[in-house]
Amino acid sequence: MVHKREIINQQKYNFMFLSCIEFILLILGVILPIAKIDEFWFFTSEFSILSIAKDLMINNEFLLGIVVISFGLVFPIIKIICRHTNIQFINRYNLHKFSMVDIFLISFLVFSSKASNFFDMEILSGFYFLLASILLGYFQIILKKNF
Repeated sequence: MVHKREIINQQKYNFMFLSCIEFILLILGVILPIAKIDEFWFFTSEFSILSIAKDLMINNEFLLGIVVISFGLVFPIIKIICRHTNIQFINRYNLHKFSMVDIFLISFLVFSSKASNFFDMEILSGFYFLLASILLGYFQIILKKNF
């Protein structure tokens, strides 16, 4: 017969494993290119969350660069850590609500590219890793509520 303590330990192990996968997906989503833009059929550029933040910092847009790094990398990592600790920082300020802001912005850019004749946008692998990380995080929240 399986003891209740063994079941709880197995659940903790499973949540920790899922969080590690979520973290890896997040890092891949931040590092890998999330989109490619073709402008006027001649110019092509790919960008990632990190490259956007770096370009903003280089162009002295420090506030925007900090916002991109904060909501694209720092707060999602804090959210993953807080899920396994008793720290309620992320829940107290509802910062977890911003975890999909970058996905929203990308979808807005895709919509704009479809409505424009001047540029076309293609979603790349980083976007899918980022989306998978967010969905895995929500999946863990649902699992945790059911146990």
